[in-house]
Amino acid sequence: MSKDTTTPEATEESTPKFPVTIEHAGTLKKKVSVTIPAAAITEKYDEMYGELQGSVTLPGFRVGHAPKRLIEKRFGKDVAGDVRNSLIGEALGEALDDSDLKPLGEPDLKLEDIELPEEGDLTFDFEVEIEPDFDLPDVSTMTLAREDAELTDERVDEYLENMRQGQAQYEKTEDAATEGDMIVGSAKITGEDIDFDAPRVTVRVAPGVIEGIPFADLAKDLGGKKLGDTVALKADVADTHPTEAWQGKSVEIALTINEISRRVLPELNEEFASKAGFDSLKEYREFISTILGQRLEQDTQQKLRKQACDFLLENTSFELPEGIVKRQSASALQRQVMQMMQSGMPREQVQENIAEMQSAAEETAIRELKMSFLLGKYAEEKEISVDESEINSRIAEMAQMYNRRPERLRHELSQDGTLQHLAVSIREDKAIDLLIEGAKIEDAPAKKKTAKKSTKKTTKKADGETKAKKTTKKATKKTTKKTTKKTTKKDEK
Repeated sequence: MSKDTTTPEATEESTPKFPVTIEHAGTLKKKVSVTIPAAAITEKYDEMYGELQGSVTLPGFRVGHAPKRLIEKRFGKDVAGDVRNSLIGEALGEALDDSDLKPLGEPDLKLEDIELPEEGDLTFDFEVEIEPDFDLPDVSTMTLAREDAELTDERVDEYLENMRQGQAQYEKTEDAATEGDMIVGSAKITGEDIDFDAPRVTVRVAPGVIEGIPFADLAKDLGGKKLGDTVALKADVADTHPTEAWQGKSVEIALTINEISRRVLPELNEEFASKAGFDSLKEYREFISTILGQRLEQDTQQKLRKQACDFLLENTSFELPEGIVKRQSASALQRQVMQMMQSGMPREQVQENIAEMQSAAEETAIRELKMSFLLGKYAEEKEISVDESEINSRIAEMAQMYNRRPERLRHELSQDGTLQHLAVSIREDKAIDLLIEGAKIEDAPAKKKTAKKSTKKTTKKADGETKAKKTTKKATKKTTKKTTKKTTKKDEK
């Protein structure tokens, strides 16, 4: 551990009250050692005993007249704790304020391990993660490609299929499990100092999670298994697992299958449209076209925003503290799940993606953290700020989305500390918008989907999941035939 900052030479003007030494302790991590002189400790004791002597009541003495030695004997332990806490708080604050460090989060200080010496100075240390130092690239050279996506019948079909998937029902079956089936079972999880029984576990035959542990190959592991079978699974628990005693350990899971249910999709017909609140399937498709048109415009803007962010990332190099990356990984996963659900993705598909997202959570966290620092610095250089009206406007949008009262939502965000994060998010959005405004934007041809490939995939997926009902199977064939006809006509043209 090498020193990179030491206390300056003593002069009347520069001598700090609490001498400080700063050393490297890892990537963007510093160990700060602070010395509290014996004179400062004595002075603080005298101050606290003086305040106590003027107010304490002891048997046989009037208020303010109890001898100091008796007060020390009666309250010595409590006063020592107060002196220690007061001096360390003051010294820690001064050490951070007077240094050039830009700390991230709270310092790692083990207060309970620090004791005041009977005589002499007190030296204690703590570790703190700090912000990275870097220079922004020349954004005036940034060129972005604007890609306007085309609204096609295929996109409407895809949206309808997603809605159909979201309304699927499950029916119990005694057949062997196939991809997409839902399994209810019991699990026994064992490992080093781990012996846990989960009497009811629900999981799809698809990538998913069991007791917070992601499994990317559940489709392979559970496919073909029957009622009563016990499947042996192995996994390494992530360091971000909510159960601390499991973190970083290898576990084995014995999953016994007690129930298998298969998805049954509704027919795509006039009744389907009626249940969604439309007079006809044609009217439903027109409504979807309007919604998708708005989304495509939003997607175009989002792609420009991503390109602007990529430009900053690709042209700036700096490291991140390991601790903050670990903490951010867990929150990044939660945000991605919320975004997927808000976009209308069926819950089953969200669950399928969780395992993959969790395994890539660190990569996501690194990108988001770097973007936060990059956009924060750009916003600071451009003097971008956020006022109350902008915060209130964003809260109103969120309240409408969640069908909540804006004032109630604002109170909740203020209570849990999210309000400050919301302001940072708005500031970052404004920074990206400013980046795009100053960039050179060129039109790029839209990437067309291969209709034949997409139709085939949709047909295969629908056929595979609707064998349980003949009516649903017929509807799938009818829809597939119709889609293929449209595709053929387009190809002929």
